[in-house]
Amino acid sequence: MVNKIYNFKEFLDYYCKKNNKNIYYIGENNDEDQIKYCDLLKILKNFEYFLNSKRIKKKSKILVMLDNSKSLLIIYLSILYNQRIFVPINPNSGSSEISYIIKKTNPSFFITDNFFFKKVKKITKIKTYFINHKNFIYDIAKIRFDKPKENKKIYNDSIAQILFTSGSTGNPKGVILTHKSMLTNLYDINNSLNLKIQKPKFLSVTPLYHNNGQFIPTLLPFILNGSTFSISPETSLINFWPICIKYKINYSSVMATHINYFNTLKNDKNHNLKILFCGGAKLDYKSQIKFEKKFKIKILCNYGLTETSSIASTESNIVNSYKYGSVGKPLVNNKIKIIKKNKGKYGEILIKGKNIFKEYLDDKKRTANVKKKDWFLTGDLGYFDKRGFLYIKDRIDNMIIVSGENIYPSEIENIIYEFKKIKLGIVTSIPDKITQNRLVLVYESQHKINKDDIVNFLSKKLTKYK
Repeated sequence: MVNKIYNFKEFLDYYCKKNNKNIYYIGENNDEDQIKYCDLLKILKNFEYFLNSKRIKKKSKILVMLDNSKSLLIIYLSILYNQRIFVPINPNSGSSEISYIIKKTNPSFFITDNFFFKKVKKITKIKTYFINHKNFIYDIAKIRFDKPKENKKIYNDSIAQILFTSGSTGNPKGVILTHKSMLTNLYDINNSLNLKIQKPKFLSVTPLYHNNGQFIPTLLPFILNGSTFSISPETSLINFWPICIKYKINYSSVMATHINYFNTLKNDKNHNLKILFCGGAKLDYKSQIKFEKKFKIKILCNYGLTETSSIASTESNIVNSYKYGSVGKPLVNNKIKIIKKNKGKYGEILIKGKNIFKEYLDDKKRTANVKKKDWFLTGDLGYFDKRGFLYIKDRIDNMIIVSGENIYPSEIENIIYEFKKIKLGIVTSIPDKITQNRLVLVYESQHKINKDDIVNFLSKKLTKYK
């Protein structure tokens, strides 16, 4: 029955009642700040009266610009529960980008905090609510109300949120996700990961204004009767281990950047971490192996885009369901195929399923360019091995042609990682009249490095034209 719930009103009602007095949000000061599932449900219902008091109708778009926090978590769930549309903005966005999103979405309400007061007041005249983090949830929780009139018309295909991601044209694109696409994806993630710990504890270190921070650390705990805690992405590299140890965290969803950084630290054995889920950017398998041996924690790599709601393919906790270098196998409700335009090993990844986004906001042309007969053209290059594991190579638009040869920057960047004097290396190109493009390496190092040393190192690892 549960997997047939495809709207967040019924989903959150069901799990808050089922998990009842168990803890959903782990408070910093234990009993004082924690939120039980039964208390969460009261807050979600009260939030409807808060919105009504501001005259924010159902299906209205609500902009939210906050860093990871308990307040943001509650606002996110409350907007989904009360059938408004969540439109998050990265707090680090510039004024021009915020203005663009406001103009594009025409929202009814803007929620942020006092830190951004001057910034927001200069940009927009939209009805804005500046929250006080210390009192906000308490104020919502203490609202007294009569029994609400039940709205029986709940549409699974209604818009749940609009997430803005970088666009190749310079302006971000608004990806529209429905209640059904998100919950279909969530059920698949749960079935694929096969987590078995009772009442697991999750840590959210990636942004809640992006799907990476929403699904595994925020929504999955509902299904598993688990609890969660969130920290700012800005301080996650520093605070990750102390928080994990203090609250006995079992799972977290991280980026490749976290793993690479953790590999530079000493091993701390006083943790309860079982698995880290890694997505968002390709993790070098050598870095993955190094981390697993050092910390005795399994990394499960996954692959997905905002347009697929979240994860489309993942490694699993099931034995023999992971393979170094891969991003696992497609989720149950996803079909993934590779379309090759030549005889090479790699082709474009196409994805089909009920978790695929509805459309790009007010951009039918761009939507039509990437959605062909229910297939989503990802623009990513990859291949399947004989066992059905998916491997990601690079973005098609990252490919650089030099003298007619196709070169993928990630292949060179992964080799540069082995050059000990280089901390970080990125491959790009500049125009060349003869070869069409000339490869350029931009690197960070604390050492003076002779160019010939780099060339000699790469010549032993790569073919000449690379």
